[in-house]
Amino acid sequence: MAQHAILRFEKHKGNPARPLEAHHERQKEQYASNPDIDTSRSKYNFHIVKPEGRYYHFIQNRIEQAGCRPRVTTAAERRSADSSIRDKKETTNTTSAQSIERQRGRLSENG
Repeated sequence: MAQHAILRFEKHKGNPARPLEAHHERQKEQYASNPDIDTSRSKYNFHIVKPEGRYYHFIQNRIEQAGCRPRVTTAAERRSADSSIRDKKETTNTTSAQSIERQRGRLSENG
């Protein structure tokens, strides 16, 4: 018996967990894209990291463990984030302007 392994690594965006799980775990009876797939042999598939439960929950758990922050998703959250950024810019601009004025005042007093 030949001993080999095929490993594929892909980065996915969005929420492809359910379709990926169905594909990797050969949950369909028949595949139009590849009719030669023998689903009776799927039990011999090997998991390097065997997910416990659904792929989606496994992925979410790994994201939490890594300390990743989710992106802002709702319009209200985006507006909140935008106003927070604007407030920081205004504070920075005000502070910079006050600093420049102080520097100018010092220069004219010394000059």
